[in-house]
Amino acid sequence: MSGADRFTEHYRLLSTDPAMRAQLLADPKAALAAYFGALIEGDYRIEVIEQRPDTITAVVPAPPEPGVDPAARRADVSGRVYDMLHSSGIGGYLIPNETLTWVLRDMRALWAADGVTGDADNSTSGR
Repeated sequence: MSGADRFTEHYRLLSTDPAMRAQLLADPKAALAAYFGALIEGDYRIEVIEQRPDTITAVVPAPPEPGVDPAARRADVSGRVYDMLHSSGIGGYLIPNETLTWVLRDMRALWAADGVTGDADNSTSGR
């Protein structure tokens, strides 16, 4: 199965298989590692929010780090506001910073290669 087909199949399963969906909601890292065969090691969390037909889901930006100028933080956060207006369902990732962007890219590349790696701890994240 090609990498793109693998991701499409995963989204199909999440939308149709209650057990797969429950596993992802209960323990996202374990469910993703089990399905794709590997995860990139690191100090990060994965949180899954279930989309429901009667609920608007909002993602609230992380609070500023201590010592960060509030006006600069507000300008930074307000420059990254996205409205994903889809009533038929949407799947994807919201990534809060550049480091985690590389973690996700590395994970997707690993998954597309069927989880085959010499050592999942040796990621190219944190560029």
